[in-house]
Amino acid sequence: MPHDPHTDKDARVVSQPSLPDVNKPLRLYLDRLAPSSRLTMTYVLQDAADRLGMADVDIHDILWHTLQPGHVTALVATLRQDDYAPNTTSLYVNAIRGVMNEAWRHDLISHDQLLKIRSIKPVSGTRLVKGRNIRRTLIRELMEACAADPRPQGRRDAAIIAILYGSGMRKSESVNLDLSQIDFAERSLRVLGKGNKQLIKYAPEWAFKALTDWLEFR
Repeated sequence: MPHDPHTDKDARVVSQPSLPDVNKPLRLYLDRLAPSSRLTMTYVLQDAADRLGMADVDIHDILWHTLQPGHVTALVATLRQDDYAPNTTSLYVNAIRGVMNEAWRHDLISHDQLLKIRSIKPVSGTRLVKGRNIRRTLIRELMEACAADPRPQGRRDAAIIAILYGSGMRKSESVNLDLSQIDFAERSLRVLGKGNKQLIKYAPEWAFKALTDWLEFR
């Protein structure tokens, strides 16, 4: 069969990696976030879309750059009606702003439209923190309850409680924790914290023992 140089050229073109779609500001925004933040903001934007009447639409198919200031105002109103905390409302507004910033950056909206979106303020005010100081005796009681559980979940839960409490790790930092990030000799864990910063967390011997027990069992 004769060699066709045009066929090789077409094959080379097809095999080239595709560039990001600049018409999808949501994807561009999420790609800039750390994995834990990406998961949170995806949930937030999905809920925002549901509240704006797009419950049956994949959030990646929504033309986010067509949002108007009135849409964001309506979103804030629904959050207020549902008595969402001011910090949570700010999270929703900041997520929308982040997407619209990417839309403006790629010439999908005007600077004037961006300023109008950014001028919308979330609900003001504060809420008392729902958390509480955890007594050491409570942790011991939880660990004893896990030890009394004959199911595999008992050892698993003991490992989770021990590492979270023992290292002071945030829940968001533990979501994507992998074995490659754990140094058993140093009893340390390398995690991705807020601001996409790598951090080293240390845990006591008893916490690593609970983790080792679970890993050996599974």
